[in-house]
Amino acid sequence: MLVVLQRQVHRRLAAIGLLLLPTQACTTLRPIAGDPLPGQRVRAQLAAEGQIRQAQVTGVARTSLDGDVLSVDSETLVLLVPIAGIDPGLHRNAKVADTLRVLRTDVTSLDTQRFSPVRTSLLAGGIAAASVLGVLLAEGIGSSEGTEDGPGHRSAFWRFIAAIRVPLGL
Repeated sequence: MLVVLQRQVHRRLAAIGLLLLPTQACTTLRPIAGDPLPGQRVRAQLAAEGQIRQAQVTGVARTSLDGDVLSVDSETLVLLVPIAGIDPGLHRNAKVADTLRVLRTDVTSLDTQRFSPVRTSLLAGGIAAASVLGVLLAEGIGSSEGTEDGPGHRSAFWRFIAAIRVPLGL
């Protein structure tokens, strides 16, 4: 019975780890060569004059603008930028985002956020190593063989898991 419970806990922990991995995928900022495409998410670093101009327009002092490109021409860049204090996941709705027109001369650098397979692989490797270590520790510490309390004795590790499984939803 205890072995079945241990396997269920291990399966649930592995499932939680697999579900969390995509949400923790790592990204990196890389410079854009040329003009960004409409719909592309960018970070525009602003020059001092651009920071002052944007502060006058939005009332918020910013050194950079993160948002989605709406349009680009030779003189301006139009971005859909989240309003400060609003959940970033909602900013694609124009009702909870500012449409800002930025002069190209006010932008010192333009970067895009891209998926980083190396960082994500390192993160996945760390999660896998921690999972394997947890299983090895659980099997070694959770063994009831050879204890002075007899075969029904539960180790401190499994008493701890039993105490925290309800708040964790296990």
